[in-house]
Amino acid sequence: MTYLQHVKAMKRWLPAEPGIANPELSRELTEKFLQPKLPEIEAFLLEMRRLVDADISKRSPQKYGKPYPLSQCLEISKAVQTLIETLDANRLSGPVLAGCLALRRFLAAGGEMRRVWGDLRGSYFQNAFQVGTLYIDVANDTVVPTKPKVEILPFEQAGLSALKDYSHFAKIAERYWEVTAWPNHVFPEIAPFFPLLLETQGGGFELRDAGGYMMGLNIGRVFKPAEAYLSKAALPEDVRERAARDLISLAEKLPKSSTTGRREALSALQRYRSKRLHMDPGAQKRLVERGLAANQSFQTTAKHRKTNPAPMVKLNKTTMNVLFIHQNFPGQFKHLAPALAARGHRVVALTMQKVKETRWQGVELVPYAVTQGSTPGAHPWVVDFETKIIRAEGAFRACLKLKEHGFEPDAIIAHPGWGESLFLKEVWPQAKLGVFCEFFYLAEGADTDFDPEFPVEDVAGNNCRLRLKNLNNYMHFDVADAAIAPTTWQASTFPEPFRSKITVVHDGIDTDAIQPNPKVQLKLRRNGADLPLTLSRKDEVITFVNRNLEPMRGCHIFLRALPKLLKERPNAQVVIVGGDGVSYGAKPTVEKNGAASWKDVFIDEVRGHISDEDWARVHFVGQVPYANFVSLLQLSTVHVYWTYPFVLSWSLIEAMSAGAAIVASDTAPLREVIEHDENGLLVDFFSVDSLVQSVCSLLDDPEQRARLGAAARATAIARYDLKTVCLPKQLSWVEALRRNP
Repeated sequence: MTYLQHVKAMKRWLPAEPGIANPELSRELTEKFLQPKLPEIEAFLLEMRRLVDADISKRSPQKYGKPYPLSQCLEISKAVQTLIETLDANRLSGPVLAGCLALRRFLAAGGEMRRVWGDLRGSYFQNAFQVGTLYIDVANDTVVPTKPKVEILPFEQAGLSALKDYSHFAKIAERYWEVTAWPNHVFPEIAPFFPLLLETQGGGFELRDAGGYMMGLNIGRVFKPAEAYLSKAALPEDVRERAARDLISLAEKLPKSSTTGRREALSALQRYRSKRLHMDPGAQKRLVERGLAANQSFQTTAKHRKTNPAPMVKLNKTTMNVLFIHQNFPGQFKHLAPALAARGHRVVALTMQKVKETRWQGVELVPYAVTQGSTPGAHPWVVDFETKIIRAEGAFRACLKLKEHGFEPDAIIAHPGWGESLFLKEVWPQAKLGVFCEFFYLAEGADTDFDPEFPVEDVAGNNCRLRLKNLNNYMHFDVADAAIAPTTWQASTFPEPFRSKITVVHDGIDTDAIQPNPKVQLKLRRNGADLPLTLSRKDEVITFVNRNLEPMRGCHIFLRALPKLLKERPNAQVVIVGGDGVSYGAKPTVEKNGAASWKDVFIDEVRGHISDEDWARVHFVGQVPYANFVSLLQLSTVHVYWTYPFVLSWSLIEAMSAGAAIVASDTAPLREVIEHDENGLLVDFFSVDSLVQSVCSLLDDPEQRARLGAAARATAIARYDLKTVCLPKQLSWVEALRRNP
């Protein structure tokens, strides 16, 4: 078949539609020009990225508030394509030149290099190139910055698929951009071209999608994709009202209700179809320009709202004023507070942090300060309580000022652990107070005296200290209207009758953002410097994660397992995440050989039993950026999680979401999540030998690892998924709090 015959035989492709337009010719030219030079082509593309990075990172250091290269996939792809076509090859040499020439010879012979866009592995939108039978992504690091800049795969293995319709677009947009997608029943005249209304977590809006592929799909099917999406249930009335307010500057005649908007949008669609607007580029252009003007109005209004926040008053019967209190906001409220703001509620957060911005994802930030420090020489049993009273007064004074400015919260949601919410009912007696119940201190049955290696020296005195430490909890019992706790076990530490006020809802994990990634790679770093090691799923990697390495989280047990573990697994790399401080327990005593941290204490204990060669496979990487942390969980062969009976770490559920095979301590918080040999392995907390045996058995059994990892992820999705389970329950809890008599 000739090239002309190939062209005639090709289907009509939509702009940027994923796929190989001419499979036979593409395969022939790929094998001849590209396959023999793949390393050189990658070197050439990396050089193009170096040039592009130097330019775009200066011109556009941020997008959507994210640092370069995040979210700049399209910009990078277009810039690289321009360089490929225009760069003077005489400036190149070596493998870079060879890669450039191979690619240009391929194109000169009739090969196709086409920008494609679509759904990448069900997780996000991706711009890439179809080059012959290859998938080439020159912006592979724009979602997870630790990934390689360039990825080259056989196209059929890349996982890039065409979007089927606007529901498919909405699903990916909600996952990738963290927005809520609604049918456009706000602006009916342009709805056939912009059928989606996207609502950001900060309460802003954008009409979508008149981009090349989606426009081609919609026009090519005579508006049927738009019709299907616009036929969904009417837009919630409060969302329509807020979006319509943001479009006032356009002087457009907009519907007075969502039901009317839905009817008018479908009517406009039928009218455009009968007038054959799908065949009229001029009319399409005019309507698209009206949509772009609407988006400009949305953006302008959002900027104005950020710099000129509206008075803090009740908006209507369906909206609330909500006050969050957390010394290190957002803390456990990082999803709930923005979600409430996105629903149109006015959300204010009180924090001890010094804030540069006055708004964060639609939440107004109000810092507060304390007027004094703890009293020198005070009785040690009351120091903790005095600290809480000092913070409580600081928050109380700040709230009095808020009240002077007209702010009246319907609901106050607080983490009471630092005492900040103790006196807020004195400011607003009618407001409903919901508290986050993290932990109630117990003399028996929890962390205290759990580990015989670190006994409580003054048992009776310590019990008195714990009673005083719980004074803050008891004082909140008197004023709180409702409470929420992340796990049943943590809720169970609280006494009745307050225990009955606690609703159990986990903080939630984004299981879409944290999922298995067989292609993950990670270059290890320590103290900001690269280590000479890049890990992938092909490596045998054992991971252990703490915020800080301390006995409360089992670091002593894990480090004592290293001598035997390293001998048993000569190819294993052990990656240990965590700082040198303490988060919960006591610092090491001076008697511990003068060591500055618990990590040093236990390294000193085990180092003499580990050869230098084996020790080189142990990597203490400190506290790592979140993207690196996720990559580490994704490449983990076996993940070890150990804890006293105490607060359950997010990192366990995150590891489960990543599909990791988990070995965990057989302690009360873990039994709530891990069922032995179903979605992980449970091991006696104090048994170093059992820990080693369980890790080694999993390393020897890939089928068991796969089974446990898949079950762990299924548990994370079913019980702890942020968007489908936890956040909806949290929002319902807030609504119930408002209605609490």
